[in-house]
Amino acid sequence: MRIIDLVMEARELRKIRLRLGLSLKEMSQLLETPYRTYQDWELGNRRIPGICDVALFCLLRCKSAFKARRKICNKGINKKKEVYIMGREVILFETEERKSAAEIAAFLRQLADKIDSGKLILKSGAKEVDLALPGNLILEVKVEEEDKKGKTKRSLEVELEWIVGEDGGTEQGVEIV
Repeated sequence: MRIIDLVMEARELRKIRLRLGLSLKEMSQLLETPYRTYQDWELGNRRIPGICDVALFCLLRCKSAFKARRKICNKGINKKKEVYIMGREVILFETEERKSAAEIAAFLRQLADKIDSGKLILKSGAKEVDLALPGNLILEVKVEEEDKKGKTKRSLEVELEWIVGEDGGTEQGVEIV
């Protein structure tokens, strides 16, 4: 294999990344590839695997399914901005903490009371967001299981959504039994 054979693929890969507005790191994360490996692909130092071609084809052809996350730092304040081909989402508040089951249950009870009242203020250090909640929300509940390095990780995600200025109807859905 000659290195010149890879140059066109490498240039095309770089063009695709730039067209999507992603950094080298972001593109490597999107393709779930180590940064140095991705960098070698773009430099033409390493052959781009066929599965990457398939992933990029899907990425470019299925734009409505594409969502890439980008962290942007503005003057020392970390703001996450999710970049969509079809739209844009800004994360207003985010935190992740290890807590006991009892602490989480107490937090969820307090959260439930605030949701019921229609007013919620979330605060962590200097970060704070004030939310006015409508009477009807969209509830999404998801349980996932992931096997990684011989260990099984499970997650329970509860997400509330609403469109600002709208108060949607209610639907029959999930129950806690």
